Amino acid sequence: MHWVMRLLAKLPLRFLQVVGAAIGECAFWLSPTYRRRTRANLRAAGYEDRRLFSRVGRNAGRQAMESIWVWYRPVEDVLKEVHATERASKLIGDAMRSGRPIVFMTPHIGCFEVLPVWLAENFFRETGRNITILYKPPKKSVLRKLVGEARQAPGIEAVPTNLNGVKRVIRNLRAGHTFGALPDQVPSRHGDGVWATFFGRAAYTITLPVKVAKQFDAIRIFAWGTRESHGWTLDAEEWDVPLTGDVLVDVEAMNRHIESIIRRMPAQYAWSYNRYKCPRGITRPAEAAEQK
Repeated sequence: MHWVMRLLAKLPLRFLQVVGAAIGECAFWLSPTYRRRTRANLRAAGYEDRRLFSRVGRNAGRQAMESIWVWYRPVEDVLKEVHATERASKLIGDAMRSGRPIVFMTPHIGCFEVLPVWLAENFFRETGRNITILYKPPKKSVLRKLVGEARQAPGIEAVPTNLNGVKRVIRNLRAGHTFGALPDQVPSRHGDGVWATFFGRAAYTITLPVKVAKQFDAIRIFAWGTRESHGWTLDAEEWDVPLTGDVLVDVEAMNRHIESIIRRMPAQYAWSYNRYKCPRGITRPAEAAEQK
């Protein structure tokens, strides 16, 4: 399987994006479940434009092919396609050099795989600080090994979303490193999430980013990679509103921030993601059950 991915990554990025767009378009129209979920999530957020529905499908395909390219292409090739804004470069650079704990939050928008690569290449050698990222291992063992190893690189430590992974995040933060989370990823275990509103609907939402940020008094930075004709533009902004210590209140505030970022580029968000699912063993609140 590795050799297939490496072979794909040798192809030009623009070609893979075109292929990905075609795959995404086909998946959107051939899968009723995928199509219904995407449309339902878009409509819940107030988007009714049919052209946007189709664009979202194409971008989902692009993102999948881009991930393979980012994972298996030489770092120098990847960085040629990443253009950080002045705001992002200064904010992240100052934070990395400060020595303070940092929690990076990157929603499922654009190409979210480029942030750890850009961060590690620009600041790991200078500061010695790596980024620990959580990823949800695929169910199939061959894919688990593939996805886990592909994300590992100097300055990047990828750990699974389980108890051992969380312990590793805490240990690395104590050692002066940083943590990168997908704040709109549905947690799978009891105690890892709370029901909070996301675009007006109850969504089981991860609590780890706000918990560790509060525990370590960390700098909180939202960062994302917008897909452009030239590659990706990396942007970032600090979430500097003080955390209250009330997990639900802080998670709700996190969700509002994620929504504001998504509304700037709705076509590039992963609306097909099953954001409103109820993990096994978790009780869905009455109001969420009515929305299902």
